[in-house]
Amino acid sequence: MMSNQVTTVPRQWTREVSCPDVFMSISVSFPGLGAEAATATVTEQLFRNILQEALTELYGFIGGAVNFVVLQVQGWSAIVRVDKRDADKLWAAAVFATKYGSAKVEVTVNRASPFLISMPVDSRAWAASIVAGSLGS
Repeated sequence: MMSNQVTTVPRQWTREVSCPDVFMSISVSFPGLGAEAATATVTEQLFRNILQEALTELYGFIGGAVNFVVLQVQGWSAIVRVDKRDADKLWAAAVFATKYGSAKVEVTVNRASPFLISMPVDSRAWAASIVAGSLGS
């Protein structure tokens, strides 16, 4: 004989925890400098200045007052941490940046993520190299 009793499972409350910051991988290039740009090095301060000038140019002094931190510079790319409420502003300013001082500049946002762990390694390039290696290429 089957029992008609229904067992109830206590309800579990879950909470989504989100990171208040966004991490962006950003690249800078100076197409007008040619060979000079190839030998130059980009410092954290130069990266910060380029992004701050781009923000000020697009949004003005008050609107462009965005707090961000340049975490790591490697070659002509950097990882930048910004509050997620200001991430769209920084992204737009980077995309619309055309000059730094008197030099022509191109700023590219490669990717953005709420997780820092995904920033240093480009999984698409890594996966492509693994697949190519396994195929004997």
